[in-house]
Amino acid sequence: MASIYPIESVGVLTPLERMEKMERMQKMLPMGADDGKTVIADPQNISFLDIFKGLITNAVETNEQVDRDTIDIMLGNVDDLATIQAHINKAGIAVDTLVTVKNEVLSTYNSIINMQI
Repeated sequence: MASIYPIESVGVLTPLERMEKMERMQKMLPMGADDGKTVIADPQNISFLDIFKGLITNAVETNEQVDRDTIDIMLGNVDDLATIQAHINKAGIAVDTLVTVKNEVLSTYNSIINMQI
């Protein structure tokens, strides 16, 4: 059965395209970071703890940005509501990602604990 939408429009990526996107994501800076202060970790030497700390830091930073945006809205200092909506969406995604990773880690830990030797 033929698809109604072209494959490009539904976001299906080849493995090479996914790798390229992941490489670009590794080079992305957190919100509000200066280029001179951010250190990009070597992917070969990064641990899960570093990744989890990064997820927590990202969630905190995005929520702080939403808090600043809320204050700006209350003070009437906002002209672009689209940017604020984007910050709200980023914060929601960051928290959802953090919670999902935490739940998977706990599920895996419980599975290991319940293994019979």
